[in-house]
Amino acid sequence: MKENPRLRWHFGIRLLHWLTVIALAAQIAVAFGPMDGPGMATMNWLPLHMSIGVTILAIIILRLCWRIFTRAPVRQASRPMRFATAFFHMFLYVAILAVLITGWLGYRPMPFMPPARLFGNLPVPLAPSVSALSARGFAVIHAKLVWVLLGLAGVHILAALVHFVLLRDGVMRSMFFNRSNTASRE
Repeated sequence: MKENPRLRWHFGIRLLHWLTVIALAAQIAVAFGPMDGPGMATMNWLPLHMSIGVTILAIIILRLCWRIFTRAPVRQASRPMRFATAFFHMFLYVAILAVLITGWLGYRPMPFMPPARLFGNLPVPLAPSVSALSARGFAVIHAKLVWVLLGLAGVHILAALVHFVLLRDGVMRSMFFNRSNTASRE
């Protein structure tokens, strides 16, 4: 039996979703691992941290562009639930972008240090100065927004587990690369 493609996300959206998950997990591992160390550890790991950040930005931009041209799977949910879901996902995207932008605005190379290089080759362009806040201020906001993002990611994961374990409505399966169990109910 052929599966109804409207019951699952487009392959590209699913691929970009899981690439985002992997990149964010790597970013968190670097930020709370070796970058959290003493002295020059942060500076030594900063180019990788920034490279992963640029990768996440590229993936998010691709996801948003792709999402403009693809429709979400058909779900049996109330209008308020669909609105809440859309609002939460929009807020998650905004949080990711806010973390990325404040991280860039908070970057200023130390005097007499070579600037960080993205992917080992490309010099990091300096963000424009924003008179209302210093680079250090943006770095503090960046760190606080990371915790907001982690909280939102936790809620997202919890909601996915509720769909998978309690509701068993095929929402989680539609994000994996196998067949959706909603197709077998037709």
